[in-house]
Amino acid sequence: MREEEIKPACAKCSKNPCYSDPEAKKPKFCPMINKKEVIEEAMKEYKGEILNFYQASARQERDGYLRPSEVIHPIKCRVEEIMEFAEKMEYKRLGIAFCIGLKEETSMLTKILENNGFDVVSVCCKCGAFDKEYIGLKDEDKIKPGRHESMCNPISQAAILNDEKTAFNIVLGLCVGHDSLFFKYSEAPTTVLAAKDRLLGHNPIAALYSHYYSRLLKKKN
Repeated sequence: MREEEIKPACAKCSKNPCYSDPEAKKPKFCPMINKKEVIEEAMKEYKGEILNFYQASARQERDGYLRPSEVIHPIKCRVEEIMEFAEKMEYKRLGIAFCIGLKEETSMLTKILENNGFDVVSVCCKCGAFDKEYIGLKDEDKIKPGRHESMCNPISQAAILNDEKTAFNIVLGLCVGHDSLFFKYSEAPTTVLAAKDRLLGHNPIAALYSHYYSRLLKKKN
């Protein structure tokens, strides 16, 4: 295999020189070796408003830990960090694109944000109430066939928040794929408060911690 064909595989790196020692020897799959030009070109994007956005996020990362401290000691939950980051960026009008199954949590989040001085716009995933058959799905494709079943509508969610001129959007529990479309069509930068995982209480990374999900490691034939 030629050097240029070696794909980046940071997940397989045991030394992490990018974190601890940039001058240390790197594995052959390190993108700092075989994607050097791509990285250099990407670094040119840190300018203007993008630079300001990045600097605020880096400062928010710093502020998430107890300082000074000899050990890494996190002190803030993600809800707090989202609010603090929005304040750093002087974002006042926040949008929430949420799953209808997390309406109670979204109501609580809205109250927290409004009590902290933010102007909040929220849009449910079922907005529009179009039946799934409207976009070419069959009755058999529904969770409960034989009845009206509203499609999730992430493009409309993004369009509504765009129309409302939100400065910063929060995704709360959108389905896999639907969230991708929201990110694609949202004009405002977007962060995720919770990722949809119906089985694991919206904590998808639990599948990586539990031996009960060792079956996921088995290779498909």
